[in-house]
Amino acid sequence: MNQHARIFFGVAMALLLVVGTALADVQFRVARMTRDDVPLGKGQCDIRLRVDGEVEVSVRGDMVYVRTISGREATNDGSECNEPLPIREAPGFRFEVLDHRDDIVLLSDPSRQNGFRAVVRIRDSEGGTGRYHFRLSWQMDGGGPRGNYPGRDWGYGRDREDDRRYDSGFTTALSACRDAVSDRIRNKYGYPDVTITRAAADNNPGRNDYIVGEAIGLRPRGRANFGFVCRANMSNGQIRTVEVRRR
Repeated sequence: MNQHARIFFGVAMALLLVVGTALADVQFRVARMTRDDVPLGKGQCDIRLRVDGEVEVSVRGDMVYVRTISGREATNDGSECNEPLPIREAPGFRFEVLDHRDDIVLLSDPSRQNGFRAVVRIRDSEGGTGRYHFRLSWQMDGGGPRGNYPGRDWGYGRDREDDRRYDSGFTTALSACRDAVSDRIRNKYGYPDVTITRAAADNNPGRNDYIVGEAIGLRPRGRANFGFVCRANMSNGQIRTVEVRRR
């Protein structure tokens, strides 16, 4: 192998390594809950993970998708649901944190705009892996798994094409919005440490291409609260406009 070929091979392998790392996100199907202590008429998913770094967790139906932002890949630590999270409106939806050692926050409730996904961010800055347990619950209307998944039994079948479009479009837009807002707060307002505390699709009529939320900016001598609005193309995740206001 001559010198030019060796250089080309080395560059190609490096690119493959980078691409492979970027796509190395975790996904798994949640186990069916065998406990019988959940009240009748209540849907419940207990998501248990071990996290070392920062991840974004998306729960849709009986599937969990974990995007690694920094650190190591998260691992499933016994997640279980008595019913899949409905692929439709979930009345009485609640998010509860039951175990954590660092930051965990709900970024987005399930909605039509995000494909009925619950999106949670976990940021573990301690050494080693930390245990995280959050609970999603809702009131059931008797639909059951077949009501949530027309023509599907629990844990059967593949995600549909529109599921993948929702995942790639909204999730990309949500991440891009968070990055754009963080950059705006750092560069315009001078707060180097930014935490997005909430980011969700705007469910108001005529606003299905907007993401709204709140953020906190920190610097050595103070902090500030911000509200923001991103307008995005939910098909490809491209951000069109970003507006950030200090509160």
